[in-house]
Amino acid sequence: QECPDIIHGTQAGDDVIPSQQGAQRGVHQSRAITIPATVKNYVTAIETTTSGQLLTSAFFVVKGLNLKKGRKMLLVLTRGCGLSTQNAIGALKHFRCEPSPTSLLDALQADGTDRMIEKHRLVSGATGIGESSYFQKKKASDSEDGAEDESEDGYLLVTGEDTVRGLHLDGLDVVIVVGRAPGPDEYMHIAGRTGRAGRRGMVINVLSKEDTAAVKGWEKMLDTEFEELEVRDVAKLD
Repeated sequence: QECPDIIHGTQAGDDVIPSQQGAQRGVHQSRAITIPATVKNYVTAIETTTSGQLLTSAFFVVKGLNLKKGRKMLLVLTRGCGLSTQNAIGALKHFRCEPSPTSLLDALQADGTDRMIEKHRLVSGATGIGESSYFQKKKASDSEDGAEDESEDGYLLVTGEDTVRGLHLDGLDVVIVVGRAPGPDEYMHIAGRTGRAGRRGMVINVLSKEDTAAVKGWEKMLDTEFEELEVRDVAKLD
């Protein structure tokens, strides 16, 4: 039975890389994570390195993915992409992006738990987003509009890479990464948001050709393959 839509926080033994060990010295300690075997990793290379072009390409990726209704997507802005969450959402709305983009922190705030939001901002986890949250309200709204099936209820959440550690979104289908993650360890934390509990998932990295070569160089360290994907072929993904 599928879990209800809920955001879980960091739990003991979850989502901390070995280099962060040392809880007895006041540092959070946990086991290392790996990218789930059920997750497919893609790289979508573009000619330019400008922030605007990266986001424009990410929009077309979302557009292609949304041809299959009901997909639950998380768009992650890397530190090096030069985009803030607010500016990215504004641009995506200008493009008339569907599903309409929502800040991850706004989705958390919809639950009305300020302490939880602050903890998430500090990358220490979030708890308590349940059936009365943003996700349930969205389902109710869609139902009023005539939606007949929960599977038709997709969303697009947008956030920076620093807020994803320890985050769990039940049923998340796709992570879209704008720009290159700082390194393979950081990439594991981003990619690990999807494909949980044996579910299939996808991570699509939108980056420059130079950064594509760098990311593909992580394949051995991550024990995974990065498949090259053209924007025009995104709509063909299952």
